[in-house]
Amino acid sequence: MGSASLPVAMDHTKFTTIAHRRHQYCNPLDPAALERVLGLADLRAGQQVLDVGCGKATLLVHLAERYGVRCTGVDINASFLGEGRAESERRGVAKAVTLVEIEASRWEVPTASFDLGACIGSTHAFGTYRDTLRQLARLVRRGGHVLVGEGYWKRAPAPEYLARLEATADDYVTHEGNIEVGAAEGLESRCACVSSEDDWDRYEDLYARTVEQYVAEHPDDPDAPAMRDRIRRWRETYLGWGRDTLGFGLYLFRR
Repeated sequence: MGSASLPVAMDHTKFTTIAHRRHQYCNPLDPAALERVLGLADLRAGQQVLDVGCGKATLLVHLAERYGVRCTGVDINASFLGEGRAESERRGVAKAVTLVEIEASRWEVPTASFDLGACIGSTHAFGTYRDTLRQLARLVRRGGHVLVGEGYWKRAPAPEYLARLEATADDYVTHEGNIEVGAAEGLESRCACVSSEDDWDRYEDLYARTVEQYVAEHPDDPDAPAMRDRIRRWRETYLGWGRDTLGFGLYLFRR
């Protein structure tokens, strides 16, 4: 989920793939909290689930295995999708999990095709959080569910923090604001929960350690110096401002 600016010469996909290579979910989710939220989505065998920005397809593989649903994941990271396909094979649900390498905005699929539409930590795939709610609501059948993971401001962001992120104060709203946006789009809020500071710390610590380990093990990689500088600046930014300012919420709506 980390998204501070990168040196121009560094490939963003390469960096995020390396940084998340030891993560199950590429965001600060508590799997137990996710499980509680999913329990409210009334999933049944044979139903259709979509995950936009599915990463390694961890969520989809789990849902196919537990509920017997048929899953479709969309992402632009070929490496992550490869891991997802391998895991679905290993867990015996490959026939139930379809992974598509394409930009979500270019992916054409009939409306009302899914019973659950998810996008967790990847709302940029559609543009904004509101855009994501609208698009997922269009793709989900009436009575189905929309599940979105999105950042929110815990307090007004400091100008220095916004400068580090290359962001504006309008990029996020509050936790309550995220729920209100869903209501304004005609969605019924079923559940909302937030990641704890421990959840964030575990995610960020692993994110930073993984990059530092890669740099130490690959000193001949021409990107190594830039990766080291980037992750240390990102770590400084998280500890200095992000930990107290930016939260992450999980929002379940019914269409």
